[in-house]
Amino acid sequence: MKYKKSKVLALLIIVVFLIIVLIAYKSKSKVNNQKNTADNTSAVSANTTSSTPGSQVEGSSVAVDASSPSWTFDRYQSLMTESGRNPGIDQNIFDEIQKRKSIANDIVDTYLKQKFGTADPAVEKAFNEVPREYFQYQYQENRSFADVTYENPASKVKPWPIGWGSALSDYLGQMYMTQIAKPKPDDVVLEIGTGSGYQSAILSRIVKQVYTIEIIKPLGQAVDQIYKPLGYNNIQARVGDGFYGWPEVKGGFDIIIVTAAAKYVPPALIDQLKPNGTMVIPVGQPFKRGQVLYIYTKDKDGRVHSKKDVGVYFIPMTGAILNPNTK
Repeated sequence: MKYKKSKVLALLIIVVFLIIVLIAYKSKSKVNNQKNTADNTSAVSANTTSSTPGSQVEGSSVAVDASSPSWTFDRYQSLMTESGRNPGIDQNIFDEIQKRKSIANDIVDTYLKQKFGTADPAVEKAFNEVPREYFQYQYQENRSFADVTYENPASKVKPWPIGWGSALSDYLGQMYMTQIAKPKPDDVVLEIGTGSGYQSAILSRIVKQVYTIEIIKPLGQAVDQIYKPLGYNNIQARVGDGFYGWPEVKGGFDIIIVTAAAKYVPPALIDQLKPNGTMVIPVGQPFKRGQVLYIYTKDKDGRVHSKKDVGVYFIPMTGAILNPNTK
């Protein structure tokens, strides 16, 4: 009898042991399944994220490239509205502008090669990427004149009024001034005379940073609103008198480009030009022929050199420079 009790007890111990082993095995399997599910979920999530083409971090901005298929009439219309302006054209006119742009690219290439021997690829690339039709706007009358963008042949290329006596310079002259300034990717540039904003936009596609000053308050305030929709975030604009430059920018400027005819070269601009820097400035009397584009350079030792380039005709630089008592 005692033997039987011992045998039953042993069997009970074995059964309990087996039950414990079984419970442990099931618990381990459940943990592994949960881990595998989590891993698979992570993998699916990662694959979903990486397979989304062109996805952007929230709040990021991609600069407009008008040479790409993403530049459409709908995009143009949206950005014009975002910048507080009337689009002014329809789909058909937009399509005609793009056809003329192809011809304008060839006109610019030929022109720069005639003037310099070679055309700077960076300048041509910027001309192709920046949508000029976006900048053709008469601010005083609140209307677009995008319909005449990229006029051709070359003999018909001309400046256009944009309000308050200011003008959008002709695109050949703007590309000429851009190439002669020899912009490089690490350059910091100061533009005197924002005007339409087109010249600063062109430069912004080539250099590190552009500062631009407009003396006409309503024009400067309006144009300041057009860069952000384009995603051109390396342009800083303000209303002020370009005669004094932008002294708050520490270290000065690699390039200073003046887009109005000055009676003489403002001393502050010479001071703010970096060693090895270049300034492009039209000099001459207001509203008179005989204006000349001058190229000023500052060597590594701070000595300033000047060179006459070509005859030009610009609207006058206003503000302190017209005051005979200004020093």
